[in-house]
Amino acid sequence: MSFRVNFPELSPTPRHHWSLLVLCLSLLMGWGGTELFAKQDPDLAWKKPVGAQLFEEARTAYDAKEYAEAVKKFKDARKQAKNRATRMHIDNWLLATEGANELNALIQQAKGGKESAAYRIGAKNYPRFAQSPIGPEYKKFLTEMETKLFVVLDDFERVSRRYSEKFGKKFIDDEKLVQQGKRALEWKVSAQASELKIKSLPKNLESFKSLVMYLDMPKGGAAYQMVFVVPGTSDEGLSKVTTVQNAYIAQMKSHRGLKRIEVPLKNFKGQGNVEWARVKDFRIQFLGGKKFTAYVDFIALQK
Repeated sequence: MSFRVNFPELSPTPRHHWSLLVLCLSLLMGWGGTELFAKQDPDLAWKKPVGAQLFEEARTAYDAKEYAEAVKKFKDARKQAKNRATRMHIDNWLLATEGANELNALIQQAKGGKESAAYRIGAKNYPRFAQSPIGPEYKKFLTEMETKLFVVLDDFERVSRRYSEKFGKKFIDDEKLVQQGKRALEWKVSAQASELKIKSLPKNLESFKSLVMYLDMPKGGAAYQMVFVVPGTSDEGLSKVTTVQNAYIAQMKSHRGLKRIEVPLKNFKGQGNVEWARVKDFRIQFLGGKKFTAYVDFIALQK
């Protein structure tokens, strides 16, 4: 969870007291080491005063998007770092510089008409830079690309009765678990709550390339299948995919932790009388009746 704390009236407080306060707050809030450095500068200690000068010059070059110069200055400043905390802080800025340079290239690639390719690279690499100073700007770029490239089936932003706690599902707004926007869906999977169904789909899916979603199973889960159902005999109160006569199906393996799932529609296997122009709904179905918790966010079709 992110917090912004401003205490201008505390400026007379000795610097080491303020640093101790920040450290205590960070521990209470559950920030990690690198994440802390991205959110609040620590006390930087130098072997010689030139270290502080080099670091400020590196930051200036970074802000001016002169990334090659920034890298050189950060590395020179790192040689003057007196302790591990200072070195870690500079390493985080070096990582941010790498991410900023990559982000600039992706922005240019998108402007050149290769938005899908730029997004795919960015989505893959973003987790590496997320907790560095470039993280928010990198995420903003991905969000803008998602708006252009995707038709959202459900992003779980709107709280309603379409998902019921009776069947193990509820909306959550924990920033540690939300991958896009402000909310995600918590799913207590069991034999009685093994399916998630989405009915609001475009009328014709022939022009889409792939299905994308975020699926987090913190302690592991079970194998599952993603199913696009086509009207027909499959329209009769379904609970298991074996009862579906007409559908496109993708079999998926279990995993542990957060994973961004992307499956090309051409990889879905057709069963029965199917056409992408006649798909009625989309479903995620866990297999085996195992009990565990999953978090789902941003289910969308990529153009």
